[in-house]
Amino acid sequence: MTQEQRNELYEQTMKMLKPALERVVSDAAFRKRLETNPLAALAEMNVELDADTRRELEGKRFSEFWALRRSAIGGPVDVRELPPQDGELDDQTLDAVSGGMRMERFAPPYVPV
Repeated sequence: MTQEQRNELYEQTMKMLKPALERVVSDAAFRKRLETNPLAALAEMNVELDADTRRELEGKRFSEFWALRRSAIGGPVDVRELPPQDGELDDQTLDAVSGGMRMERFAPPYVPV
């Protein structure tokens, strides 16, 4: 799956589940229903699911579905993006991982005596 496809899947998932995820924060009873029977809890809120998501949710707890979806989408640093075996990262990879906050050298702060 390409990064573009992962991003699209993430956007679709968040768009579909946003009402339920917002309710989970403030409603403990709903949170429990969503975890134990996600399809029924989402139907209760009239959340429309695509066929793939509905199939993934069938017979699973929400946490199981979420773990599978997260692994499909990946994160900012995925296990497939581990550092190379030969040692140091190149400058481009290091900038991508650090968000461009790479320091070339350290200069301690000056404190007058």
